[in-house]
Amino acid sequence: MAPKYKKAKLKNALAKLQDTHQKRQRATEIRDMKEAAALAASKKAGGQQGNNGGAQTAAQKAQKKAMSRLPPPPYYDHDTVLLVGEANFSFAKCLALEILNRGDTITATTLDSFTTMSEKYEDAQQNVKDLEDAGATVLFDVDATKLNKIKSFKGKRFSKIVFNFPHAGAGIKDQDRNVVSNQKLMRSFFESATPFLTDTDLGDKKPGEIHVTVKTGLPYDLWNIKRLATGTGLLGNKTSFPFRPEQYPGYEHRRTIGFKEGVSQGNNVEIVNKSPKTFVFVKKTAKEADMAREEETANIKKRKRAGEDVSDDEE
Repeated sequence: MAPKYKKAKLKNALAKLQDTHQKRQRATEIRDMKEAAALAASKKAGGQQGNNGGAQTAAQKAQKKAMSRLPPPPYYDHDTVLLVGEANFSFAKCLALEILNRGDTITATTLDSFTTMSEKYEDAQQNVKDLEDAGATVLFDVDATKLNKIKSFKGKRFSKIVFNFPHAGAGIKDQDRNVVSNQKLMRSFFESATPFLTDTDLGDKKPGEIHVTVKTGLPYDLWNIKRLATGTGLLGNKTSFPFRPEQYPGYEHRRTIGFKEGVSQGNNVEIVNKSPKTFVFVKKTAKEADMAREEETANIKKRKRAGEDVSDDEE
């Protein structure tokens, strides 16, 4: 048997190789998306009609190539999706038209009024129209921390509740106070959203999930999203994964304060450079059930290796 220090050395070397592979894969994905963006920009810039057609085809091919390397988004046509804190509704529109190919199972909401939204995001009105044409429900003046106040939500449950890039938008410059402000927002959101998750104990087919996507690095890491969710006593942490905007064609990130052409950053630059991550939470009872199933499966495998008869256990 190899000495312990050799095992540790091998383990560290393997971890470094895996990390290098992931970084190279991510670099390739970014390169492909940049190529697709450049070709799309070339088409938009003009030129002869024939050349434009060629550029469009090349851009589509480059985008398709990049997309083929990515895992599919975690949303399915049987999901009932509630989106809160939408800005220009481009994410909701992408879900309806590109991912789910249906809008009737989507409820997209924003804290803004219709007028405020239109003033802050010039593309929002068209996105809302496209969403509603696809059968989605779009609601304004919806506070994600007070979902129980929405009359149309009474008796409803959703398999996915999604809050992308939440921010209190309080304009607080002091980092510590800013962090506290956003922590209060998220804690209240978790408490508000949990009762609206689907629940197998209530007759639903699958337990619902809360998806929260945030940037990484300071000050966002200080929010401690996992602890905020589990600290409610209502939720358990299920998993987390990188959020890649290129998985969502047409999605354009917008800040809470609004978007101004020529001043704000487009093409999702602001979030790509911050390596955003999506955290997935489930009701604590669902999390405990999953852990129990995993433990039982592990026990059965262990007994099989020991030569025990486990046929009754597997029925």
